[in-house]
Amino acid sequence: MRLRSPDPGDSPRIHPAHLEHQEDLARIVEGVRRARSVLHTEPLAGRIVGPEHPPWGELDEEDRAALERTARAVVGTYHHPVGTCRMGAGGAVVDAACRTHGIERLMVVDASVIPEIPAANTNVPTIMVAERVSAWLRQGSRKEVSGPPRVARRG
Repeated sequence: MRLRSPDPGDSPRIHPAHLEHQEDLARIVEGVRRARSVLHTEPLAGRIVGPEHPPWGELDEEDRAALERTARAVVGTYHHPVGTCRMGAGGAVVDAACRTHGIERLMVVDASVIPEIPAANTNVPTIMVAERVSAWLRQGSRKEVSGPPRVARRG
């Protein structure tokens, strides 16, 4: 990422460097080969309806050059940003209950308060954060929420 200009209104230049390293390209090609192998093996093979999505369905998995060309053409960025609102004290955006510092009655309840990128889609962890904060708010409907409530641990 680089600045485009001194103007803060200009968006930055972002170059994600997709597949610039040969090892990255080799792993994508191997992943495609393995995925196709699984799809063409029973019991999955008998449950597939319709052709593979283009362009993958037209490719011979032994044609490494074609797989590499296709990977370079279709691989892109899949954005699920997390962790953009630091949680805690001393310069953080929100406290441990997702309340913003310095703005009363404003909370941040989305993936931005998740401190590390999950290994899968961010949908479920974001729902978990929202459900937890919702529970805190319901508990606080009779009294002010002073922070995350203590959770009884099982077993």
